[in-house]
Amino acid sequence: MNKRRKQRATWMLVGAGSAMVAGAAMSGLIEGGWRAVRHEEPPIDPESSTTSWVKAVAWTALTGVLVSVAQMAARRGAAAGWKHVTGRRPPRHRRAAAAKAR
Repeated sequence: MNKRRKQRATWMLVGAGSAMVAGAAMSGLIEGGWRAVRHEEPPIDPESSTTSWVKAVAWTALTGVLVSVAQMAARRGAAAGWKHVTGRRPPRHRRAAAAKAR
C-alpha cells in the first residue's frame, strides 16, 4: 500500500470515527434533553403505533438535524486537527476528487 493510500485510509478512520462518536454522544444528549423538557421518555421507536405522529415527526426531525450537525462539526474538527498535525488538509475521497475534476 503506497503512502497516499495509507493516508487516505487513516483519514477515513479518523473522520468516520469522530463522526460516530459525536453522533452517539449527541443521541444521548437529545434523549436526556427530551426527558428534561417533556418529563417523559423519548419516542425511541417512532414507528410504533403507540407513538403519536406529532411526537414521531418531532423526534425524527430533532435527532436527524442535531446528530447530523454534531457529525459535521466532529469531521471539521478532525480535519482541523489533521491539518495541525500533518501541515496538510486531509486527503480527499476519490469521489470528491473526481467530482471536482469534472
